[in-house]
Amino acid sequence: MRHRWIRRIARILSAIGLVGALAACAPPAEPPDTITLAMWATLPAEANAMDRAIAAFKTATGITVKKVVITDKYMDVIRSRFAARITPDVMYLDSAEAPFLIKSDVLLPLDAALQDPADFPSQFLDAFRGDDHHLYGIPKDYSTLALYVNTDLLAAAGWRIADIPRDEDGLMAFALKLQKRLPRGVGAMLFEADLARHLSAIEAFGQPITDREGNATLTGVPGVEAYLQAYVDGRRAGALLSPKDDLGADSPGAAFGAGKAVMMIEGPWALASLHQDFPAVKFVTLPTPTVNGKPQTMAFVVGYSIPKYARNPAGGIRFAQYMTSAGAADWSRYAGLLPVRRSVQARVAATQDPLLAAHIAGVPYATVWSRGTSLPAIESNFSNQFLAALNGSITVHQALARAQAAANREIERER
Repeated sequence: MRHRWIRRIARILSAIGLVGALAACAPPAEPPDTITLAMWATLPAEANAMDRAIAAFKTATGITVKKVVITDKYMDVIRSRFAARITPDVMYLDSAEAPFLIKSDVLLPLDAALQDPADFPSQFLDAFRGDDHHLYGIPKDYSTLALYVNTDLLAAAGWRIADIPRDEDGLMAFALKLQKRLPRGVGAMLFEADLARHLSAIEAFGQPITDREGNATLTGVPGVEAYLQAYVDGRRAGALLSPKDDLGADSPGAAFGAGKAVMMIEGPWALASLHQDFPAVKFVTLPTPTVNGKPQTMAFVVGYSIPKYARNPAGGIRFAQYMTSAGAADWSRYAGLLPVRRSVQARVAATQDPLLAAHIAGVPYATVWSRGTSLPAIESNFSNQFLAALNGSITVHQALARAQAAANREIERER
């Protein structure tokens, strides 16, 4: 669906030209002192923090911001507004979704708007660059994965935090030993089967999941098969549990908070729920285990982008600059999100939850969840086939081969 949408937008733009489209179809321009922001808000704190930031931005610039919170199917709504040429002046954009809009040529380049690029992790900026090397989004916040450990359950099983191996092979072996000492109904570790949780580990073996043409390259690396096989073996032994399939939980954080597992690898979004809904649970966070001798974790990055159809692009750019510089510190504190800019992170560090330290430590080596327009085909086929391997219907080797073949058929059809 997303690929068809890209081609449709591209054909429209090439047929009638962007300038003509804007002149014929765009609504009247916003007043120079008003802009529209499209965003999502996973937690109420984020929406409230944005209200504070908007008020501060108006005081600083005189520009009024109309906030539009899209609570469901954010990108579907955004695509429909692009198709109708009625877009916000500035919008949230996830790094995984950025390649589609960039390829469709519906975003403004922001190279000149970026302030102090050395203050941003380079891979976070690269996630918003097009094939033309121009920047189409300014990163604002991120989430990385970390290892969460229930210290009470671990101690009851006879181990300490220092006993937990810091490498993937050791952690999987430890989970099997830990399981033997746990009460019935409690697993050593929670896991998710989707590619978003495993991309950094898979690529730690030296082969990217796509080649230069965007084709899937999931096979031919023995280390990858061994890495995934450990999850299959761990699940069969009852040591590794899927929150949804094995426990019926809505999320890993809910299962972890309910005491259903000693460990999980999860993002910082779990912290608010754990603190609020499970205040009695004692836990620590550690960096994710090394894989193939390399530190690794995933990063999920969100930026500000400016649509070409924006009625007040100059105002949108000013807001993006403000929210990733002067306004970023207060917004990050109140929203509970991790700011991308290193200087902002340094300013807010003293007020942050200490449990975020393991997430922040992963930034230098984090793999951003973004692999071009081929990612959805690869993601869906990998997840489906890996789940089949976890259920025992096929081998890991077969799962990777089938996922690669099916993904490449889809990618070829959409070219």
